[in-house]
Amino acid sequence: MTLVEISFFTADSEPYGRTYGNWTVEWWRWVLGIPTSINPVLDRTGKNANVGQHNEDVLFLAGKLADEDRNVPDRFCTISSKKSILFPVINCESNKLEHPELRTDQDIVERVKRDEDTIVRKDCFVDGKRIPVQRVKSDPIVFELKLVKDNLFNAKGGQSTRASSDGYWIFLKPLPVGKHVISFQGSCEYGRLNSGASYHLEVR
Repeated sequence: MTLVEISFFTADSEPYGRTYGNWTVEWWRWVLGIPTSINPVLDRTGKNANVGQHNEDVLFLAGKLADEDRNVPDRFCTISSKKSILFPVINCESNKLEHPELRTDQDIVERVKRDEDTIVRKDCFVDGKRIPVQRVKSDPIVFELKLVKDNLFNAKGGQSTRASSDGYWIFLKPLPVGKHVISFQGSCEYGRLNSGASYHLEVR
């Protein structure tokens, strides 16, 4: 493992000319636009880590769907030393397709806030060093989102909806060539549900 200084973006920064919050919107569009059969969230090994990764500057990583199991997947993958890395330690999202009872934009925002307020754990380590998480709301706070038909939330997909999100994020600047380990875990519903992952990266 390579021992280096780890650099990261803060919540008030604008990586590559866009707000941090706007990048989190793109992360949601990425993860909910991938069918479950190849979705990186459901992948245990890392074989699907590069699915849908089309941005030349930023690579998205993912945890697992929050559940009562505290164990997290160990994933192995190769990434470019030219890309920054964005991932949620734990995050929340709501949309009208998943929750038809949410009639207004304010309903969506309030649902996200209620979920976010139950988060009690948000830890991240890179090469054994704790990295401070950044709480970041989506930008814009309510955005258009299209869910693929076979989506993670088993919601009615294939069409656009209104959504909002909030969460605790890490946005790493490019890692140097070599081997690195990213490990993160979060919990919500006051510790009942757990998410996270460990990534063993070969950076080239």
